[in-house]
Amino acid sequence: MTIFRPMAWSLSIKLPVIVCLVVVGVAAVIGAGVVGKDRIELREALSDNARLLARWVAASAAEPMLRDDSWSVYRILRQVTFEGGGGETEVVTAMVLDREGKVAAHLQPGENPIGLPLVVHGDSEAKLLAAALGAHAPMVHEDEDGKFVEGVAPVFAGGKYVGVVRVRLSTRQLTEATREAALVVLALALGLAALGSLVGIRLSLGAVRPLRRLADAMALLGQGDHAPVSIKGGDEIAQLGESFNQMAAEVAEKQRLERELAQSEKSAALGRIAAGVAHEVNNPLAGILNCLSTIKDHPEQPDLVTRYLPPIEKGLHRIRAIVQDLLVEQRAEHASELCGPECLDELRDLIIAEIEGAGITLDWDNRVHAPVQVNRPRLQQAVLNLLKNAAQAMPDGGCLKFSASLDGGLLRMEIEDTGIGIAEEDLRHIFDPFFSSKKSGTGLGLWITLRLLNSMGGGVEVTSEPGKGSIFSLHVPVEGEGHGPAQQ
Repeated sequence: MTIFRPMAWSLSIKLPVIVCLVVVGVAAVIGAGVVGKDRIELREALSDNARLLARWVAASAAEPMLRDDSWSVYRILRQVTFEGGGGETEVVTAMVLDREGKVAAHLQPGENPIGLPLVVHGDSEAKLLAAALGAHAPMVHEDEDGKFVEGVAPVFAGGKYVGVVRVRLSTRQLTEATREAALVVLALALGLAALGSLVGIRLSLGAVRPLRRLADAMALLGQGDHAPVSIKGGDEIAQLGESFNQMAAEVAEKQRLERELAQSEKSAALGRIAAGVAHEVNNPLAGILNCLSTIKDHPEQPDLVTRYLPPIEKGLHRIRAIVQDLLVEQRAEHASELCGPECLDELRDLIIAEIEGAGITLDWDNRVHAPVQVNRPRLQQAVLNLLKNAAQAMPDGGCLKFSASLDGGLLRMEIEDTGIGIAEEDLRHIFDPFFSSKKSGTGLGLWITLRLLNSMGGGVEVTSEPGKGSIFSLHVPVEGEGHGPAQQ
């Protein structure tokens, strides 16, 4: 689901969310700083209060302790609880100990009788007691759980150390104040989040709508619609819209020029083919007409029919060969089929019959073992044309090599001969219709081969060196296990 993939959200959702998160984050950081600062100040105030109370009790209890008047010391502690402490719930406990650690007065006398050592529970309390008995000046201690702060003040009477005062104040009010401040910050953050969402929505409406119009226009541009998009304003989005309109106009103009160029090239190609057909057909046709004219002008010589019939038949066969070559692509089947290794190996038997007695050795290396989906007639026609051309390029014999293999989704083939080779100036023309360096050729074989390969989405590359031979490298997309679809 896209709700769990933020990267897939639309900009109209992302922008308000980002603004909201930024506002909430800033509010949270500022609020945390304020709450933390207030908590520190409140704790310092609580510590100062505990220290002052302990000092006040120490000053008030000095004389009663000299008289060993525990009741007066207890009354002073009670006075601290109700008057100096600011409320009974604020003071956790208070006590006065003599210098030996025995209780001189305690707010809970039932648990800590006068004259007996202070009852200590746990290591934490023992550490606090030891620190208090060792104090020679007013100080503040905190427990490990942060539930109270303890003000400690030594008691001096007549210049002598006679005991110590311990006053514990609860941190409950501090915790409640911190919680209230945190709630205020949370409410402020929620309010700012709502405000940020509104601002984000307003910004998204102003930014996303023109961007969406641009996206729709780009989609239509891909379908051939070059209509301009209207975006008002002078900001970057409006400038982007102007750039898009300029690009769309340039694309439309480019496509128009490409269509005109393609039409011109098509017309030129048709003209060249028509001229070539006219030239190639006209030569044998002229010979046929001459033979027929001679026979017609000399009816008294019946032997002329026997004499001129073979050249007439030869000329007609040549005309038929030209027409068949031109129509070979139309005769090829358009449907692809599943072909195994035999699809290419069948051509080996055909070419062996072609080169028999010509002094040509055949090196056949077909490494295509898995069946593939391909247009079988077109593939075989193209490969066979090149194999025959390679054989014809070795009139004095030589070596004809063929290899085939699968490379991803491509069927790669290579046909190599050790024949006469192709001149460098002829390489650029060998695939032109009616171009041939052979006296008996029609000049259509390689042109048809290239068209067959192109119709399957493939192609061919040629390297050649005069006197040493040529290499034709073919590639055709195929469909099979792990391969993409073949071109039809």
